[in-house]
Amino acid sequence: MNDPVHGPSVEPSAAGAGTAGPAPATVVAGLVLSVLLGAVTAALGAALPVLRSAYGTGDAAGTEVVVAYNLGALLALLGSGPLERRLPGRSVVSWLLAAFAAGCAGMAVAPAWWALTGCALLTGLGFGGLVLYANTAFGRPGGARGVRLLNWLHAAFGAGATTGPLLVGEWGAVRELLWAVAALTLCCVPFRSAADGSPTGPGPRRPVRAGRPPSAALVACAAVALLYAGVEAGIGALEATHLAATGHTPQDAARLSALFWAGLTVGRLLLPLAARRVPHPLLVLGSLLAGAGALTAATDPGLAPAAYGLAGICLAGAFPTLLAWTVTVLPGPRRVSGVLLTANLAGSAALPFLLGHVTDPAAPASVPLALAALTLVAGAALLTAVRAARPTSQHALPPA
Repeated sequence: MNDPVHGPSVEPSAAGAGTAGPAPATVVAGLVLSVLLGAVTAALGAALPVLRSAYGTGDAAGTEVVVAYNLGALLALLGSGPLERRLPGRSVVSWLLAAFAAGCAGMAVAPAWWALTGCALLTGLGFGGLVLYANTAFGRPGGARGVRLLNWLHAAFGAGATTGPLLVGEWGAVRELLWAVAALTLCCVPFRSAADGSPTGPGPRRPVRAGRPPSAALVACAAVALLYAGVEAGIGALEATHLAATGHTPQDAARLSALFWAGLTVGRLLLPLAARRVPHPLLVLGSLLAGAGALTAATDPGLAPAAYGLAGICLAGAFPTLLAWTVTVLPGPRRVSGVLLTANLAGSAALPFLLGHVTDPAAPASVPLALAALTLVAGAALLTAVRAARPTSQHALPPA
């Protein structure tokens, strides 16, 4: 179904013109669900001090809960395809909703730390699968509409990721938050229709230049997703440390670090306006270059808090727009979404750890400089992806 307001950034045929997007009820349920997913994902880290106190564990405990959650998400991403070949898509989504809700409820009542960790694994299984279905369904229309829907989805996740830690930090309401999320997840049953129209098999094949199979573009796009995830997660992990090293108190540094997440959420709400007029690869490249510039400005201690907020606005549309473009120009939207989301999760887990080892606490500017450098490497990977996908894309960057 064509949308007359898309403007010049619409691909009328690349992804199959007329590809139906999710129904309104699915969109609403998906946005509510994305808020819940974001709230739990971000609250787990913020809640660790409260949980340690409640369970009487040492200061070193806690990371296994987050690891179990991420491991469950990764297993869900890898297993959703084989599972859907044995069960109808709607049944798979129903089981994922049940797993996420049951995992949250289980964490709320877990009698011991080992039980909490096991329930975190179950919650992560639901999270990973639901994220895959949501991104696939919202990005299915392609063009500006796909970008708009994906940015709404990621903005909703950002809103939840901001709200969850605030609730935990202000009131210590860990169990209350988990119970509320479990109950509200059961209200997202209309999201089951996200499985409609997203076959697991490859989509229609498109012309491909000899020696440039679609997998080459997919690998390059996955590299962009991995590197971008490292930037976003690296800012979340290292920003407060950098601000504290430049003279802010730990409390002020923690509060000021929220500017990045606020910028990320606001940027994802505003980006669809640009997506109607700017070719998608160019938009991703512009986001990465602008983000690198903002991160470089963060080397100035006086500008650092505002620069991180600006970096959030600049980087907001990079991954949603990349995902919307990739599922448009490559066959097999479910496979494409799964590969990019898996790469994104891997980057979020691995690269902040590496960034922490290559930056020097005695040289605070090394933090934003390392993040800016990683952003530029992501931009270089994007150029490789554009060249590999050019035969199938109407949005290739203009020749130099």
